[in-house]
Amino acid sequence: MNGKKRKVKLRTKMNLLILVNLLFVLVLFIVTLSFIMVHREYDETGSNALSVAKTVAGLPEVVQAFKNPNPSSTIQPIAEDIRKESGAQFVVVSNMNLIRYSHPDRSQIGKHMVGDDDKKVLSGHGSITMAKGTLGYSIRGKYPVFNEKHHQIGVVSVGFTMQNIWKKLTSLILEVIGIGLVALIVGLLGAWILSGHIKKEILNLEPYEIAFLTQQQAAILESIREGIVAIDTNGKIMTFNQEAKSMLAQNTEDLIGKSITSILPNSRLYEIIEEGTSHNDQPMIIGNSLVVVNRVPVQMDGKVIGAVASFRDKLQLDQMDQRLADIGQYVDTLRSQRHEFMNKLHLISGLIQMKEFDLVKDLIEDVHHEQQNVLNFFLAKVRDPAIVGVLIGKMHRAKELGIGLTISENSGVSEICPHRETVLTILGNAIENAVEAITTKAKERDAAMISVYIKEERDQLILQVSDNGPGIDPELGDQIFADGGTTKGEGRGFGLALVSRLVSRLNGTVEMSSSSEGAILQVSLPITEG
Repeated sequence: MNGKKRKVKLRTKMNLLILVNLLFVLVLFIVTLSFIMVHREYDETGSNALSVAKTVAGLPEVVQAFKNPNPSSTIQPIAEDIRKESGAQFVVVSNMNLIRYSHPDRSQIGKHMVGDDDKKVLSGHGSITMAKGTLGYSIRGKYPVFNEKHHQIGVVSVGFTMQNIWKKLTSLILEVIGIGLVALIVGLLGAWILSGHIKKEILNLEPYEIAFLTQQQAAILESIREGIVAIDTNGKIMTFNQEAKSMLAQNTEDLIGKSITSILPNSRLYEIIEEGTSHNDQPMIIGNSLVVVNRVPVQMDGKVIGAVASFRDKLQLDQMDQRLADIGQYVDTLRSQRHEFMNKLHLISGLIQMKEFDLVKDLIEDVHHEQQNVLNFFLAKVRDPAIVGVLIGKMHRAKELGIGLTISENSGVSEICPHRETVLTILGNAIENAVEAITTKAKERDAAMISVYIKEERDQLILQVSDNGPGIDPELGDQIFADGGTTKGEGRGFGLALVSRLVSRLNGTVEMSSSSEGAILQVSLPITEG
């Protein structure tokens, strides 16, 4: 044995519990019913015996026989006939001295009655007793015999033996037990069907497996960075995680059982339940945050039994996308630089072979002078390496597209730029938007220009990106900073919205001015808190 205790299955537990309950109920029922049947049989037998005794005692032939010298000759035949008709075991008639005038066993006639239960009947009253006589234990009905003057002259005793009574009771009790066994079998069959149905309803899982899955689900829900909310068909919240509580600003309130409309009126989860279709990657406002929502129906046996929504702050996703985009741009920049320098190396190689050494010298000095000027400018003006990396990458990308990208000589950034991550995101989005705007302009490429100004002042950081593109479509108006506000097509128009949210979180300001001669984006970020 490996020492591991084997767990009893749920279905076995249910069947055993129902079996024990059924047995208890059936035993209690049979015992109670048997007790009632015995008492009822005793009462009915006693009443029947007394009734027969009263009938015999009232017969004129019996009363007149007491005057005869030999009463037994008249009373015995009458008593035996009545005994056989009534089914009694004995019908005994005696005088006041309890000397028998009749008895099923003729040898007992003339002898004294036994049983010591005649006190009441001798006083002139009928009685029902249980005593042991010559035929064994019996239930007896005794009644006095009166003459014409209502003087008691004798006693009639009619009895039914306990042996015959119990034969009848045993037969009845066995019938009850048989019916109980049939009920037990039917109950066990029902228990087997019920336990099977319950197991099917819980996907054939055992309680410990359900407990494990519940704990596992709770751990998974709390480990992911997305908010999760699940509801049933009535719109009641069934599941949520801590991330959802944080997004919904419900840090202390228990959401289980609450209506989703009272917490998140625009969840659209009712649509999912009604339609049975999924909504993927859709924008949605929760409080002051824009989130990306996925909504899916929960189905069982082909029926929708609820819906689940998962949502994540779009700002986090956009920052991740921007970082990935920047990495891609860095790769593209390195590739373009490699091509550019390879071309120059080929040119230098050709000039050397042609022995044009003076041209080679001039070309090398030009390249060196160009690179040195760029490095000197950034070393003197923009000293944050992350900002420099983004600007150089964008300059090479713009150069490949035939666009001039210049950094204002009045710019100035320290080695650690305030709000570096935000500035990197704003620069990347703003310059990329300017590049896209210029590439759609119907005029000569050599006239395309983008200018960047970034300056740390006493209490704020000023960032400005301007271009000479076609400007912004006037139809957009104030919607330019809203999610999806664009004329570029579906799934676009989140760049400026991202910039607006980033600036708003830092209590900064963002302005956009536009004309047919171009557009200017200006951002002001506070350097000190407040």
